[in-house]
Amino acid sequence: MTAFLPLVVLLVILFLIAKTFSRTRPADTPTGPGDRKLISSSSFLLRTFGSSQSYKAQYYFDSANFYEVADEATSTIPLAAITAVKRESTKVNNRSVWSVSWNSNGQRRQVRFLHNYTLFNRSFAVFLATVKQANPNASVSSLTLFTL
Repeated sequence: MTAFLPLVVLLVILFLIAKTFSRTRPADTPTGPGDRKLISSSSFLLRTFGSSQSYKAQYYFDSANFYEVADEATSTIPLAAITAVKRESTKVNNRSVWSVSWNSNGQRRQVRFLHNYTLFNRSFAVFLATVKQANPNASVSSLTLFTL
């Protein structure tokens, strides 16, 4: 019985650490419209060899919109217009490529990018929750700690 005590203590400590690191911080949450939070990460390989122009852009969000910033041009997409945020099977530097889809003027648009989720930046997780809140019918994949 006493041989299992260190194992139980270790499991409790690991659970508490995982719970602490899974919480979002106030700095990761936009305070309102205009308070943009970066949710994409750049990759030299995708910028150079990626087949999609979206790999060359940076992506932000605030409490109302999703932003694509590419070549000094900014596109604004209402969060309520987003229909899907999906994890794709492609991984670069152990990070999954994510796609965001929305309808604009009767056409379906989609962009792909690497998330920037880390232990110290959880804005991407807040983005997923904010999209689901803005459009409950949107198909939003979950972000799990072990399958980033």
